[in-house]
Amino acid sequence: MTTAAAPALERPAWSVVVGVMLTALLEVLDTTVVNVALPHMMGSFGATPDQITWMITAYLVSTAIVMPLTGYLVGRFGRRLVLFSGVIGFLCTSAACGLSWSLASMVSFRFFQGAFGAVLVPISQSVLLDAFPREKRGQAMAIWGLAIMVGPVLGPVIGGYITEYWSWRWVFFINLPLGAIAIVLMLDEVGGAPPRRDVGTDWGGLVLLSVALGAFQTLLDQGHTRDWFDSGFIWVLAWIAGSAFALFVVRALGREHNIVDIRLFRDRNFAAGNLLMAGYGLAMYSTIVMWPLLAQDVMGYPADTAGWVLAPRGTVSAVMMIVIGTWVAPRVDGRWLIMGGMLISALASSLMARLSLDADMFALTQPGLVLGLGMAAVFSPLSTATFETIPSDKGAEAAGLYNVMRTMGGSIGIALTSTFLVRREQVHWHHLGEHVSATNPRVYDWLDHTDIALDQPDAPVKLAAELFRHVQMGAFNDVFWAICAIFVVLTPCVLLLGRRHVPR
Repeated sequence: MTTAAAPALERPAWSVVVGVMLTALLEVLDTTVVNVALPHMMGSFGATPDQITWMITAYLVSTAIVMPLTGYLVGRFGRRLVLFSGVIGFLCTSAACGLSWSLASMVSFRFFQGAFGAVLVPISQSVLLDAFPREKRGQAMAIWGLAIMVGPVLGPVIGGYITEYWSWRWVFFINLPLGAIAIVLMLDEVGGAPPRRDVGTDWGGLVLLSVALGAFQTLLDQGHTRDWFDSGFIWVLAWIAGSAFALFVVRALGREHNIVDIRLFRDRNFAAGNLLMAGYGLAMYSTIVMWPLLAQDVMGYPADTAGWVLAPRGTVSAVMMIVIGTWVAPRVDGRWLIMGGMLISALASSLMARLSLDADMFALTQPGLVLGLGMAAVFSPLSTATFETIPSDKGAEAAGLYNVMRTMGGSIGIALTSTFLVRREQVHWHHLGEHVSATNPRVYDWLDHTDIALDQPDAPVKLAAELFRHVQMGAFNDVFWAICAIFVVLTPCVLLLGRRHVPR
């Protein structure tokens, strides 16, 4: 067998490519689709807001633990076995989540659902990289980006519709028919290197990495509700995460075979690409969470309508990702595309930050259209540049690390912006509240334009409610300005990537 023929024989079929993309879409959707259904689950289980968030924490913790182990699992057991085990396990635990009878059962099933689903995204990426020749990796990453970047955008739309017209249990049951279709599509040859029985297992490193990632993800998810480092529980989690990660790095650098090969970060493009993806995920996922909250809490839209605010963003991102990955990226230095995408994303965030309470539905969706273009310009070229110099036999392991950086970046962003939103609400409340007094003539001017009269019994309540809407609007504006600043800061960091040769 010639060297040139080998890759062609290992290249997966197109049915497999479509199948793994569908499974990756399901896994990514499940990180956001349940958020809209949380109030309904609280009623079913009799849970408080603090208790119900453990359902999300369990999913994210298990995903963070298992995702970086994808390379080891694929090397030890083979891509096909790991892929089918992940899909079948994900579907079984999805059904179990839909049948949950208590909060404890839901948290347990969500933990295992995240563990089984964690391998699907990295494997889908490695399958796409193997399915295309190296010169067409931009197109491959554009197709992969359809699921990874559009999935979180569609999550609130689908979740809002299901919970509004069906039952929250169908948020999980909907995975079953789609997963069955994916399994049928993946019955063909998956490709990839055969499993090796000589793959070393560093159990000590596995424990340290699992403890570090699990503690850190729990810290991020619970920090906001526990007032961060005013809580002793958060201090303990921070100490555990920091100590375990430091011990893991020391152990990994001193051993030849590790459960995760951190030496991949010696590659300039891979290290810079992971840094940029973590930063972009931090800002991008923050907008995905904040935007529906603004539509629901401040503008008063119902859950299903608020979800549709994000739909145009996903449509633009999907179309432009294919256009850029297929026709633009092969002809342009990817760094300029990424920098342009960062600046477009900053522009979109600045448009969000200028909104007022008078904004209509078009004003809410317009910044999303701009951000969709920015996402398309960043994601495909960045993924291509990150994996450009990674050997094919390290593809699954590198994909696991890349995706855990994206997930962690998103978790950090959501945690920070949620806290920042609350803090800015306090600032605006004090600033605006001090101007609401009987001696301020503008209060009476405002009352003249409303149906509120000071002699009405409920006048103070109405006045407070209207004041809080302005407070929330100001706080959301501040959050989007902060997100805009993150995109701006990331823009020059793109130059850390190596220059890619563009064929003439």
